[in-house]
Amino acid sequence: MFQDTGPGIPPGQMGDLFEPFRTTKADGHGMGLMIVQRILRDHGGTVMVDSRPGGTRIQLNFPRDDQRIRLLAAPREKAPAESPA
Repeated sequence: MFQDTGPGIPPGQMGDLFEPFRTTKADGHGMGLMIVQRILRDHGGTVMVDSRPGGTRIQLNFPRDDQRIRLLAAPREKAPAESPA
């Protein structure tokens, strides 16, 4: 869990937190939270955000070890090259 004691996220921006290229920073790229959310989602986890005046809390929830997760496809093996006869 991560939290701060800042002013909080304005309610009008809460729905855009995980949208790509959305940022309020002059030098931001707007990719960080989107990448975090997608990685967690692909592994069965979630990201929860609670923001109020006085602070924001971001909680990362990972699946338990004994729960099955979606695995990435294994790379395909190339067939062995034939040697000249």
